[in-house]
Amino acid sequence: MALTADRRLEGVGPEEILAINAGAADTLYQGGLVNVGTDGYIKVAADVANEVCVGVMKKQHVADGSAHEMIEIRGGKIWVPHSGAALTDVGALFWATADDTLADSASNVKAAGLCVGFKTGVVLIDFRRKTLGD
Repeated sequence: MALTADRRLEGVGPEEILAINAGAADTLYQGGLVNVGTDGYIKVAADVANEVCVGVMKKQHVADGSAHEMIEIRGGKIWVPHSGAALTDVGALFWATADDTLADSASNVKAAGLCVGFKTGVVLIDFRRKTLGD
């Protein structure tokens, strides 16, 4: 599935705001998970080799695919919807396999972040932590 409308996601603590150029023509919805593609541009998150999820869109942006406009991405700790969120998710890595989907594993994409908390239906992802350990 994919987002068809904006969604508001809550953060915890200070957020990091990244400014990166948008890439391919697409609608990047507020609250949608986004990857840095192999070309260095921001795109809708997907399970694609050598891409990494860096956070969620701060506000909606319709990229035209040629102007490569600078957009803002929220990083830090953000509550993200995840069906089946449980205490056992805390301390595990998660992967963004679509702009609206966090998965417990993925085939190609690099980890989105570390789960540092949970509530019913959501996990708190620290987008700054991409590996287990230090």
